[in-house]
Parts: sequence; structure tokens; C-alpha cells
Amino acid sequence: MKIVNLNEHVEVIPLLAKWHFRQWGDLTGASSEDDYRNILSEHTSSQKVPMTLLALNCDVLLGSVNIVKSDLEIRPELTPWIAQLYVVPEQRSKGIGSTLASAAIARSADLGYDAIYLYTSGTLPSYYESIGWTTREIVHYKGKERIVMEIKMPVKQSIQRISYASR
Repeated sequence: MKIVNLNEHVEVIPLLAKWHFRQWGDLTGASSEDDYRNILSEHTSSQKVPMTLLALNCDVLLGSVNIVKSDLEIRPELTPWIAQLYVVPEQRSKGIGSTLASAAIARSADLGYDAIYLYTSGTLPSYYESIGWTTREIVHYKGKERIVMEIKMPVKQSIQRISYASR
């Protein structure tokens, strides 16, 4: 399995739009599958946020994850966010989701962010906790209780050499 940027496989945008919009509807930030296809197309314009990462095995799409500037309108100060972590149903429970989440964390750290966020509900908080996420807060959003979770990036420490002048 390899993780690549969506801009390397733009041909999968219609399929991703279909999967994501059927799974999350307006939580994607779009009012229709066509609108969401346009949002995904915007993710291909740079190597910065927003972006979409794909999990592929021999060019077969297994799943994807979006990294977006903001995914929760009531917490615009938090950035970036993991959104629409999706794994094809028959490929679930094989570590693909955790690999995608780890890739999103690493990419965000490479871009200089010190934390990354997501929100979820239902039974998924325990999944995210099992792969290192912690609960930040519980909010009510779009008529439902949501758990806001985060991962803080490890602090990069540089080794400094101190030289002392001889006296």
C-alpha cells in the first residue's frame, strides 16, 4: 500500500465525491455531489492545506483522507483538520484508516503545524483514541453531539553545541 496526494490521481475525484457525499452529505461542506467534486478538485492545486491523501494498492483505491483548514464552523481558530477519513467497506479493519490518519498527521507536521484536529461522534472516538488522539471537548454541532479530538505534534528539538572559550 502507498499513500499519495490526490493531485497524482485526479481521475478518482468522481469516485471520491460519490463515496464521501453519500457518507457525509452536507458535512462535506458541499450542497451536492457535484459541488463536492469541485471542492476535491481544489485540493489538487498545491501541496499545502487543503489536500487529499489516497491509499492505493497497485493503483486500486482503498481509501482517502482530507486535510482542511477548518472543518468545524464553531471552532475556526483550530487548524488544520482531518476530515472525511474513508476506507472502502471491504478493506476496513486492515490498518488503512490508521495509516491514512498517520500520513495526514505527518504531512501537517511537515507543513509546520503543531496540532491537528478532527470531530466525530458515535463509537468512533474510541477508534481515534486507540491510535493516539485525545478528546479536546464535546460540542453540539448541526443538531448532534460531536467529540472534538486532537493530536499535538512532537516538539522538534535541535541540538545546539555550546563552545566555551578558553580562559
